[in-house]
Amino acid sequence: MRKHLKLHLLGLLLLTLLSVYALVKHPVNLGLDLKGGIEFVLEPDFSVAFKREYESLARRIKELLKEQKVPFLEVYADDKSVVVELLSGEDALKLAKELEKRFPVKVEVKDATLRVAFRESYLEELKDAIVRQSIEVIRDRIDKLGVTQPVVSRAGKYRIIVELPGFLDVERAKKIIGSTASLELRLVVASSASREELEKLKTPETEILPSRDGTEWFLLEKLPVVTGSDLKTAYVGVDELGQPAVNFELKAEAAERFGEFTEKNVGRRLAIVLEDKVVSAPVIRSRISDRGQITGGFTSQEAEDLALILRTGSLPAPLKFLQERVVGPSLGRDAIEQGVKAGILASVLLALLLIARYKTAGLTANLSILLNVLLLLASMGLLGATLTLPGIAGIILNMGIAVDSNVLIFERVKEELRLGNTLAKAIELGFKRTLPAVWDTHVTLLVASVILFQFGSGPVKGFATTLALGTLASFISNVYYARVFLELLYKLNALKI
Repeated sequence: MRKHLKLHLLGLLLLTLLSVYALVKHPVNLGLDLKGGIEFVLEPDFSVAFKREYESLARRIKELLKEQKVPFLEVYADDKSVVVELLSGEDALKLAKELEKRFPVKVEVKDATLRVAFRESYLEELKDAIVRQSIEVIRDRIDKLGVTQPVVSRAGKYRIIVELPGFLDVERAKKIIGSTASLELRLVVASSASREELEKLKTPETEILPSRDGTEWFLLEKLPVVTGSDLKTAYVGVDELGQPAVNFELKAEAAERFGEFTEKNVGRRLAIVLEDKVVSAPVIRSRISDRGQITGGFTSQEAEDLALILRTGSLPAPLKFLQERVVGPSLGRDAIEQGVKAGILASVLLALLLIARYKTAGLTANLSILLNVLLLLASMGLLGATLTLPGIAGIILNMGIAVDSNVLIFERVKEELRLGNTLAKAIELGFKRTLPAVWDTHVTLLVASVILFQFGSGPVKGFATTLALGTLASFISNVYYARVFLELLYKLNALKI
């Protein structure tokens, strides 16, 4: 290596300058425990999703009965099944076989009544899909909210962890994350200040919902003409009185369907339903096709948040907030100060110990450790990784592991010197014969880091990230460039070990 020492030193200089530049250009993102912020533990309310799924199944069964001209008394859904009441027991048996063939269901038949329930395997798949979709929607909403380096991850089978570093408005965060954004446009059958009056008119195809301010009740058709999934975009505007409102545009297919619907129902009221409440119910004056407006006495902030929620799509099920934690920025500052103090103290003690034990060779180990930390922080900044309090512990641990490689090499070099080899030969053999053990150590640490990152969450992932990047940096600095430093001291006749 001595033949190309200048090239190696030039490479070291370039690597150091690039790392410093990367660190200045892309500072390391601080996690929740260092920057302050909010953490939520969420879980979807599967019962609501199951109810919707059974209602959808009930509609499909009703269509099938009409298609096959099978006479029936009633088809309705509850929270755990769909009940089908037929006139003939023979028809019930035939329908049961047909339903089990067409849908992922199991059917119980009693006389002319069928109780249709989804199979457990299908419900498990549905739960998994709901969790995955919820994570995507939440992540999209938070990204558009402008939170730097949020964490949205799965915890266990059905729970979701959300971390918002630097964001401290708990109520706004809960509203944006937890809003289902279940926008629906439904035809109004009747309205009244009294719910009891509307109960007399209610049928299986209709539903009673309150107005946003709770002063009026509406009897609506259950089947919406437009839902949130039909929206192309949503943005903040103003209504006729100059108050904040939310304008929306529909996708082409939905616009055509909505145009035909409004043309047939001119003069009737159309309810804009959001979160199972009627925000407004204007009269259809003429054909409306691809756009509309939601009004309801919103503030500017409420209108902006609603537009954001509608743009990112609806959640597949409501979310239950199981736990919330707020970390103030002062706690984060204290954690950073304590972490920095611990790092400095560890570095100083380590430097003194290495110099006392290995003389000038100990200086090369200290330089290698500094290079290791620089490479680690630069790589974290470039990759957008988040530094957490356990991550700082991971850095300090990594420094200790890095020293282990140098200790192995130095002890091997000293052993070669005792065997009568020259200093140059001892350095060459020391590195050559130590490399397999050092390589095994680093590979083992990388495997452990990957496992921790894959199955851990939050702080564990932060620790795993710094450990993995630190291990890679350690191999570059404490194995490769450690030899360069030793060769340089040897050439300057300043190497003592």
